[in-house]
Amino acid sequence: MSTVTYSPDPPALRPPLTHATLYPFLLSYYAHAVLVILPNTFIFRLLLLPFVLWQGWKCTVRYDYAVFLAQSLGHQNTDRLGFLNLLYVVRALFLKDDVH
Repeated sequence: MSTVTYSPDPPALRPPLTHATLYPFLLSYYAHAVLVILPNTFIFRLLLLPFVLWQGWKCTVRYDYAVFLAQSLGHQNTDRLGFLNLLYVVRALFLKDDVH
């Protein structure tokens, strides 16, 4: 059985996460939540689910969290928040070992 490994870009090469890159994920997540409340929308939720998951993956792997969070909190640099960029990778490594 082969394993698929993903090597994300170094944080220095990633573009910063901005509101414009985050809005598609938040809007699709919100639309999914609204569809849960409405009756007889199971098919629409199934059709929207891959898009929501893809947007979440894209926001997680492609963008630099530390810049966005540092700007939001008023910090000048991202030295103390740089660990957030690799938090997903470390978590994915631990989850990979749990799945057999």
